[in-house]
Amino acid sequence: MIEPARDERLMDRAIALAERGGGGTAPNPMVGCVIADAGGRILGEGFHHRAGEAHAEVLALRAAAASGEDVRGATAFVTLEPCAHHGRTPPCVDALVVAGVARVVYAAEDPYVGKGGATRLAEAGIAVEGGVRVRESAALVEPWLHFVRTGRPFFHLKSAITLNGRLTRGEGGARWITGDIARRAVHRLRRLHPATVIGIGTALADDPLLTVRDWPPEGGVPGDPSSAPWPRIRPLRVVLDSRLRLPPDSRLAKSAAESPVVVLCGMEAPPERAAALAARGVEVERVPTGAGGLDLVAVAERLAARGVTGALVEPGPTLAAALVTARLADRWTLFVSPDWETAPGALPLWAEDGPAGALRLRDPVWETHGPDVSVSGLLS
Repeated sequence: MIEPARDERLMDRAIALAERGGGGTAPNPMVGCVIADAGGRILGEGFHHRAGEAHAEVLALRAAAASGEDVRGATAFVTLEPCAHHGRTPPCVDALVVAGVARVVYAAEDPYVGKGGATRLAEAGIAVEGGVRVRESAALVEPWLHFVRTGRPFFHLKSAITLNGRLTRGEGGARWITGDIARRAVHRLRRLHPATVIGIGTALADDPLLTVRDWPPEGGVPGDPSSAPWPRIRPLRVVLDSRLRLPPDSRLAKSAAESPVVVLCGMEAPPERAAALAARGVEVERVPTGAGGLDLVAVAERLAARGVTGALVEPGPTLAAALVTARLADRWTLFVSPDWETAPGALPLWAEDGPAGALRLRDPVWETHGPDVSVSGLLS
């Protein structure tokens, strides 16, 4: 018997599994799959780890087989419509048909195949239902869906500000704007994106690492019932640095051999600086420049060529203004500290006086992170 509440619960588990793949699946999407019997008992589950490797459905079927479970007549819950095309791996619909599942429930539609996957399954006599937890699943693959439709990476801006809209606390102030819980949420965002992007101003001021360190948290993720391991994700770290001012002894440069760093610079940047960074293992790539610095459209094209479907941008005021003005910013998440404590020299959220015209977050989502709050929305 079909029970909507049970379907939603099992799809929630599949979504939780999908997140474990993080940005490591790029240019593929994050996908999770749970296979359960008619009573809701889980027979096998899996998630996509990396492009070129087995998809979630195949891994779930393998897990069931390894446990001696018979999936004939079972239901597969998949966060994305099963693929029906040959890529680096065979179509997932074929594996589901051969396995003998009786029903497939998926959340978001796959824009690559439209209804192809669902149609192939139905033609094989498998009951198919879409749209279960579609909003939650689509949010997880938001960058990938945007990339498929536009060919351009999804730029997700992240900023942490005080109540008076300052990105830093100024002279003698604390390094951090928000508390530990909010910073852990930022590491989760980094893990969900194939790349993290900053401008040279942020690199020089903060000397950041930009690695994923605090997600998943010790003790597990609240609400995630699975014991499956979380793969380590190393997002591509990107610095926009038109004149190649990034020091070779910066933490980014010194860690490039362990986790990749790309510096995008202008055509006229000094070759000796490029050589010094390259000696550290940093990849330096030149792109065209415009009146205000690097050509951001060219930056987007270079990242797309690398298979970067989405990037978390942690901008200073200049880069934030440039991306929004160029209409390249797709989502903005603002973490807000509940205090007004800043000193002289504290940087504003936006360069100069703010955007020309109205700027509004569409479909905003508010969350609390201990004493801090965040709001995240699409830029309309």
